[in-house]
Amino acid sequence: MSNGAKVGLGIFMVFVITVGGIIGYAFSAKYTAERKDNAVVAQDESMQNTFAMSGNMLKLSGITVKNFAAHDIKKIEIAMKRYNGKPNLMMIWAKEQGNNFTPELHSKLMVTIEKVAAKKEKVQLSKISVVQDYRDFISGSFKGTVAQMMGNYPSAKAQIIMDRIISNKATKETWKTSNDEVQEDFLN
Repeated sequence: MSNGAKVGLGIFMVFVITVGGIIGYAFSAKYTAERKDNAVVAQDESMQNTFAMSGNMLKLSGITVKNFAAHDIKKIEIAMKRYNGKPNLMMIWAKEQGNNFTPELHSKLMVTIEKVAAKKEKVQLSKISVVQDYRDFISGSFKGTVAQMMGNYPSAKAQIIMDRIISNKATKETWKTSNDEVQEDFLN
């Protein structure tokens, strides 16, 4: 084989390897973004499951113990509706009900409220961590930039989830105004 043919073959091989590497890198970026997209969606589903289970846990804390009075269970259900999404206020309410409930129900209710609040906080913190990782990938890496340009990532569904943080009106108002007001809605 002549030197010209060897050089031509070498150039062709370098071209094929370079193009193959670029295509492989692009596919790797797309698949990494797809996995991160799926992780965000799965984390949101986990949050929905945890939030749904939390209300049931509070109901069951009173209902499963058969010797509690119906009015005790009714009080718990009313408080759950009134303080939905405000576990700290539910905790204050339960503490104040100490004299109105049997000691056994009061203790069980307090433990359940603490568990519910901890689970909700844990699952939301986990979601925030997954979202942070995805945002770091998209905006802080060349591979993420490639995925964003070639695959339109994050997907619209994942972006909606990424932008959604479970909060309450008072917190959102505080963030909007930068003014933290003392909350007295427990007394209302």
